[in-house]
Amino acid sequence: METERLYIRKFVAGDIDDFCELIRDKMASPYAIYDSAFPTDDAGLREVLGYFASTDEFWALELKEERKIIGFISLNHVDDISRNLGYCLHTQWQGKGYATEAARRMIRYAAEELGLEKLVTGTADENLPSVRLLDKLGFIKVGLGSYELPLNFKGE
Repeated sequence: METERLYIRKFVAGDIDDFCELIRDKMASPYAIYDSAFPTDDAGLREVLGYFASTDEFWALELKEERKIIGFISLNHVDDISRNLGYCLHTQWQGKGYATEAARRMIRYAAEELGLEKLVTGTADENLPSVRLLDKLGFIKVGLGSYELPLNFKGE
């Protein structure tokens, strides 16, 4: 898949350097306390990358011009009609519209290609950039840090 500025593709073993940089940046973020912890050692990161590459739930966000991994996006299985949308962008590329661009493409993929009826996600209320992104994407807050997006629309 692609967007105007990004390739959204499966991870491969050759992504290890960019992946390590991304996850170490993620774990240094003040918002990391709200997410599941990732390892930051080389062996642990190779294991996580191997898992990401082996599943249909995680995709690399690669800058087209630089051929650099700047983040990931996920559609984790929930049930037959819904997935959990997740995303992570390296701080260097935050605030430039990449997360919005990637998430819109994944929403379209979930609705049109996977035939899903709903996306769910969660974020801490204190994670204001993520809350703003979910609002922009049309997610509805359904509980403390919980959001849903019905996929009963056409396109973006």
